[in-house]
Amino acid sequence: MLAYLKTYLTMVSTIISFIGVLNVAVDPLWYAQGNKLNPINVPYNERLTKTNLFLHSDRQKYDCLIFGSSRVTLLNSKALKNNVCFNYSFSAGTAEEFAKYAQYVKDKGVNPQKIYVGIDAYNFTFDKKTALKKKVEVAEPKPAYQAYLFSLDTLQFSLKTIFRLNTEIRYYEQDFQGKFSDNAPKYKPKFVDKKTQEKCNFSRIAYYKQIRHIFPNAKIIGYVPPISVWKLFNESYARGLLDCELQAIYEASKSYDITYDFSYPSEITTVTYNTYDGSHYHPDVNNQIAQVLEEKRSNLGIRIHQYNLNEYQQFHKSKLKEYLYKEQQGKRL
Repeated sequence: MLAYLKTYLTMVSTIISFIGVLNVAVDPLWYAQGNKLNPINVPYNERLTKTNLFLHSDRQKYDCLIFGSSRVTLLNSKALKNNVCFNYSFSAGTAEEFAKYAQYVKDKGVNPQKIYVGIDAYNFTFDKKTALKKKVEVAEPKPAYQAYLFSLDTLQFSLKTIFRLNTEIRYYEQDFQGKFSDNAPKYKPKFVDKKTQEKCNFSRIAYYKQIRHIFPNAKIIGYVPPISVWKLFNESYARGLLDCELQAIYEASKSYDITYDFSYPSEITTVTYNTYDGSHYHPDVNNQIAQVLEEKRSNLGIRIHQYNLNEYQQFHKSKLKEYLYKEQQGKRL
């Protein structure tokens, strides 16, 4: 019996050790240096992995924070040359989460001079995916030994990474900067006239403003990430939501120092080679955006508050109208 028990314990110990070594080597939850087997860190749970990355780095070096959705994950923090930024953006991020994570970062002793906040229109049109979260909790990581020795979920992440079974198009490089795969599908959009009875909901404006209250002395720069002209038409204009979404964006950004908008029809949003879905743009585009955010002279983007609300709405609609007539799609207006 004793020999059997000894053999059993040895086997269990060996298996747990093997799992631990494998998980540490792949590091799918970003407790250490990330994946050591290949240069790809898969975003399995960005809320958790970004928190791990933040907690296990020299966080006092950060004088700049970035909050936003998956669109903003592709903004390379190193392209922002004037500050040391931590990009705390994650997939399907919403304003109430940004406010919660901003407070979390403050509680951890970080006091940024500058904050960039992505403002996506979907924050103001609620559906099952984008409904307001009444209770938001920061994804607090477990101790590494629990996550890596005794978690089958983590083991699955490691195995999926090793055998490249993940289906994520976006990923992070070794330095945890977002990219998307060279094998990403080609973007083949078309216009769709899809009406809706949906209306805008302005509840989230308060959460965008809350970030200002959390960091009253920081310079806060909002920006509306680019979306393709097809997506803008199908999801906003054709559904009768464009005016109210722009109003919400306008109001949400009032408490920020500057807010830029890159989502109107422009040279970057009327082509298809620089995005795989009309929402997520190539790092080269995001590098151009980074320069605008640091106030380099450029024809890209507009400053929202150089206009009053009506002018801002008219600017968007005139750019859309101009493009549709140019493409002989004016009948859709």
